[in-house]
Amino acid sequence: ERRAKEYGPDGLTGEATESHNTALTSLALISDNRIVTGGRDNLVKVSDQNGTVLETLSDFTSYPTKIINDGNGNILVGCANGDLFRYDFDDWSMEQLTIDSGQNILSITMANNNKILIGTQNGKLHVIDDMNFTETEDFSAAGRVLIANYGVAGELYVISTFSSSSKVRLFDIDTDGDSVTDSQDDFPDDSTQTVDSDGDGYGDDINGNNPDYFPEDGSQWADTDGDGYGDNPDGNDSDAFIDNPDQWVDSDGDGYGDNLNGEGGDRFPNDPTQWVDSDFDGFGDEVDGNNGDHCPSENGFSTQDRLGCKDSDNDGYSDPTEDWTIQDGADFKIYDKSQWKDSDNDGYGDNLSGNDPDSCPLNWGNSTSAYVPEVTGDGTLTFQYVIIEKFGCTDTDGDGFYDAGDDLPEDPRDYIDEDGDGIGASVDYNDSNKLVQTALNHCTFYPEDTTETCQGVRDSDYQNYVNSVDEGDSVDSYFTWKKVVASDADDDEAGGYMDTAMEILPFLGAAFGIMIVGILVVGAIGKSRKRRKLVKQYGVPFVPGEGDAEKEALEDKAGLSASGGVDSDKFWDDDVEPMELSAKPQEEPSGFDDIDIREGNVTQNSDVMEESSSIEELAGLPPQSTVADMEIKNQALEGSEEPVTPPLPDSGLPDGWTMDQWKWYGAQWLENQK
Repeated sequence: ERRAKEYGPDGLTGEATESHNTALTSLALISDNRIVTGGRDNLVKVSDQNGTVLETLSDFTSYPTKIINDGNGNILVGCANGDLFRYDFDDWSMEQLTIDSGQNILSITMANNNKILIGTQNGKLHVIDDMNFTETEDFSAAGRVLIANYGVAGELYVISTFSSSSKVRLFDIDTDGDSVTDSQDDFPDDSTQTVDSDGDGYGDDINGNNPDYFPEDGSQWADTDGDGYGDNPDGNDSDAFIDNPDQWVDSDGDGYGDNLNGEGGDRFPNDPTQWVDSDFDGFGDEVDGNNGDHCPSENGFSTQDRLGCKDSDNDGYSDPTEDWTIQDGADFKIYDKSQWKDSDNDGYGDNLSGNDPDSCPLNWGNSTSAYVPEVTGDGTLTFQYVIIEKFGCTDTDGDGFYDAGDDLPEDPRDYIDEDGDGIGASVDYNDSNKLVQTALNHCTFYPEDTTETCQGVRDSDYQNYVNSVDEGDSVDSYFTWKKVVASDADDDEAGGYMDTAMEILPFLGAAFGIMIVGILVVGAIGKSRKRRKLVKQYGVPFVPGEGDAEKEALEDKAGLSASGGVDSDKFWDDDVEPMELSAKPQEEPSGFDDIDIREGNVTQNSDVMEESSSIEELAGLPPQSTVADMEIKNQALEGSEEPVTPPLPDSGLPDGWTMDQWKWYGAQWLENQK
């Protein structure tokens, strides 16, 4: 019925386990009165006393043939294919092995020395170590092994059965008494030897009879000179020099022993074409031999183009010499380990992973860079143009940029043309706008721009000046040019003073007229020179820091500075010879002797000079202000709006300036610095 049934004293009790799909093949009892059954359905079922299945084990590829309780909380399950399983009762964790014979397991015996004895259907007995669950040895005996166990002296008893009889077999007989049974003793009649690992008839025990000095080599056993090589010339590693402990073999047959440090040692023991290495670089002196040294008298380690020559950068390629050039294969960069070959002779190495790699190794080129787009690293997947190294490619305009990475490959002035208008960034006034290439374009499109540049563009006089400058000469900026023009105007003003003096000269006496003319001319010249000097030196027509008292006086603020008043000698500090104005002993003409000022006798020029005219009017100068005039002027100044103080530059107030000067003239100074 393919199940286990319970019998009592009166026969069947009616309790039974669950049926297997096919025949029941094995049965065992474990703790808690559990019943373990195995069947040909390759299942093991664990049931309680009521027949309820508690656990089903299905790890088998062949049906269970034997199940036992090992007494240590495990069950052992043997199968028809030689598989052996061990299950823990508590958690049903599993260990598995397969016996070496792979035969049907017929019996499982727990021995008294932590061994598990497995008997098979065909006369094999396997010994399993209970501790690590591995097979340690096996025995053979005819018949089916029903049971096995160890005797008190360590002998092994095996019970085998046949179709008509059974036998008890005894293993582990020890004839020579060396504690190794005859079946395991290679020398059963010699108690000094038990093992002959290489099977050459000599025991492994070096202290026993007929010891084997080479226990793992069946072809050697004796070593007369003790050099570790056997005396048998027909054996492995035989000693070719049995009387010389320094040498034992001549592998290449060139007559020199392989031991380099011994007498007659061969520096190349496996190469019959080499035996000497004069420069000790590892390459034989025979250049026609294997790995012949091309530089036998010079220690060198080149390995690529030629062997044994100097290799300064240790890249394998030799340094060039007179008889071995770069064209022959020598290193074209002897101090750069990363480069050795330059196919196109442009000075950049072919190795793309080396220094200054040639991006175009087959085409001569002189480029060093390229201007290319790359994805930004901010996660926006946008592009930005960057300069990268690009050595050895075509650079038509010689600006260092590879033609394919040069927006203007035929313009050496530029490699960037962002707006694609064919004009490089260095000369394009606005390289982000195709419509704006020059300052004129810009100032035309942006009429609100009042910078110095646009003021100059819109000033036709300045443009005429620019066009008049010879090629190669520097061109003044617009504001500088204006200063020069203003300075020239001062020269014209001096000429005006002279014209004025010449106009009044007919109305004055000779001596007095000459004196007045001299005063006007010298004053005009001095004023003009000083103005040009100040503009050139300070950018403004005054010395920063000076003139405070004069300005205070003119603005009715006398007393704000330590000294005050108008400097009447302001325009007389040029290097001009002083005039001799002292009185002479003889009487000088009054200066008016040649002028008819009688009433009723007015000349045709009387509208130019009247008796009430001041000396300033006569000289053509603006009239001097009276005290009343100054009061009126000061009242007007007090009612007028003062200029807004311009912001100070980053470097602070210019040296020598006062804040009062900065308020009135700072804007002009800032404009001149542009």
